[in-house]
Amino acid sequence: MSPVDVESLQSKIARIRKNIKELKRLGQIPFNDYIGNIEHTATAERLLHVTIEAMLDIGSHIIAEESLGEPTEYRDVFTILINANILPKDKEKQLVDLAGLRNRIVHLYDDIDHKLLHDYLKNELGDFDIFIKTILKYLER
Repeated sequence: MSPVDVESLQSKIARIRKNIKELKRLGQIPFNDYIGNIEHTATAERLLHVTIEAMLDIGSHIIAEESLGEPTEYRDVFTILINANILPKDKEKQLVDLAGLRNRIVHLYDDIDHKLLHDYLKNELGDFDIFIKTILKYLER
């Protein structure tokens, strides 16, 4: 990988880290305060959208760089990276679910369940950290 590509991926990783920090803060807000303030809910949706997009961009770049195939859907990005042993197999469901969440946020397929989203912010952001760690490990190769 050329240094420019690595810099681009590291920039996206920095963005993900910054977003995670804010998402964690939103997860610490009591649910009634969170749900009662559109700035909280809209910010959570937008930060999750941008964070998942950055993950998908990173994954798509690696897939292209490694000639791993052509994802036809967003979830395929994660599946291809898992099948190539770049991302951990035990996180497949969580990562595929993130691609689905991205679709719901962007295309408004469903109303967003902010109770579930808030619970996710409180308890499940570690999946982003695992993604970052495995991508950084890949970049060190």
